Amino acid sequence: MTRPFIDIDDWHINNRHREALPYVPQPFRRGRLRGAAHPALADFLRDLPRIDTLPVTPDTVVYLQHPNLVREVVLPASLEVPWTHLVVKRFGWRGRQHYAFSPLKRSRAMKAYSTACHLLSHQLDTPLPLGVFEERHRGFVKYNVLATEAITDYVTLRQYRESLPDDPEEIEEVLQLAADYTRRVHDSGIWHRDMVLSNVLMTGLLGQRRLYLIDLNRAYRLPGMPVWLRAFDIARMDWLAWHRRFVVLYCADRYPVALMQAIVGGYSYWRWLRQWTRPVRRWLKRAVGIAS
Repeated sequence: MTRPFIDIDDWHINNRHREALPYVPQPFRRGRLRGAAHPALADFLRDLPRIDTLPVTPDTVVYLQHPNLVREVVLPASLEVPWTHLVVKRFGWRGRQHYAFSPLKRSRAMKAYSTACHLLSHQLDTPLPLGVFEERHRGFVKYNVLATEAITDYVTLRQYRESLPDDPEEIEEVLQLAADYTRRVHDSGIWHRDMVLSNVLMTGLLGQRRLYLIDLNRAYRLPGMPVWLRAFDIARMDWLAWHRRFVVLYCADRYPVALMQAIVGGYSYWRWLRQWTRPVRRWLKRAVGIAS
């Protein structure tokens, strides 16, 4: 007989996670499915059908479908929780090699959950994680999902960049806010590795804006962040004409601006070169496969 709930120390939830959250996560298990969630949501998430089998209606918000499925789930009013919707992300596989090595690693859902708790413990905004669960068979991750609160009335920094206002003071405020937030993320020991502008949400009006970092499953937590790893994240943000100003604001009086600009420029060129040569590299892979 399967126990509906397991002791909190039987899974990945640790004291650091509990201290970072405004609630005590409640672990649960159902067959091979195991996870942890807000106490008011544990039963709901445990009994939730697979995310990819839930019906899609005209009102369903689906943010992404492949390789990860990201969509909103409406919460029943009977739960009496502060949230009406959850953003639920089911992680897929980008290649067979990732699946093959999954017994040796945490699931990407658990990695994102842990990173969110780390950010919150350093007073850095990110959507509040409300549940995480995974299903393994012989160690291989078959299904893993992260549920977070749904941030409302936001724009991504990419959307903001594409519709910049005419007021230079407002642009300067947002650049300063983004530079300070990015530096604090790095100071906490997080190398995001995919810090594109579409992965930063902005809410609030002028003078009251807040930033939320999302898509945390690729992040690494390091004991210290060297300048070159900071520059790699900055290069991915791509502020276009405002990028140099962003670098200046990020560096402040802590890092040499010329050095940071040089690393950002070199890494940006390397990324462009890889993108430009991608068709050739794919053709060579196919040619080598046929020849062998």
